[in-house]
Amino acid sequence: MSELRLHARLDEIPADAWDALHDRRNPFVEHVFLAGLEREGCLRPRWGWTPRHAGLWRDGELVAAAPGYLKSNSHGEFVFDHAWAAAYARAGREYFPKWLLAVPYSPVTGPRLLARDAADRALLAAALVECARSEELSSVHVNFHSDSEDAAFGADWMPRQDVQFHWHNHGWPDFDTFLAALQPKKRRTCARSATRWRARVTASAPCTVTRPATTTWRRCTSSTAAPSATTATTRR
Repeated sequence: MSELRLHARLDEIPADAWDALHDRRNPFVEHVFLAGLEREGCLRPRWGWTPRHAGLWRDGELVAAAPGYLKSNSHGEFVFDHAWAAAYARAGREYFPKWLLAVPYSPVTGPRLLARDAADRALLAAALVECARSEELSSVHVNFHSDSEDAAFGADWMPRQDVQFHWHNHGWPDFDTFLAALQPKKRRTCARSATRWRARVTASAPCTVTRPATTTWRRCTSSTAAPSATTATTRR
């Protein structure tokens, strides 16, 4: 039988057990990275980040997990849900703390519901909702999860989609060549910003990027469940 356990520190979960649940292609969900954020003081309750990681255990073995945090604000998430918080306030309810399953301070899409197979991933998603409901949290959010995890979210979850713009090098060998390709107004704006930035840097190493690419946009998806009786969703 599976049991959802909550962990106040990632170090409570063995690194090898955690990292066995993903393909290790995304460094931001590595145990060493996430645990390092806690050990080095990058995540603090007074900044709105209280670690609350989810682990799905079966017969003493970790079969699914997710990096989680109780949030007392929406800072460092790159998802703006202030309207939801305002809707909760108008309904006379508290939006914070909310439960966020994500990588802190990062909008990079990647795995969030770590699991050995799709069945355990779906079990974890369902367990997150039940846990949030039992603890009377306003909502639980999984931000910037990969498309391959979409199937894990059942009817209790609402998808939220947005667009990210990604910059890629067109083959410019240096920053000045890139500036020369811009329209005059944008060139002046970028040049001023670069001048201020360079003034703060005391030393730097030369960097040349030669791989050509394009400027693109991609869809990014987050999913939210609001298990309380009154949700913070509004329709216009």
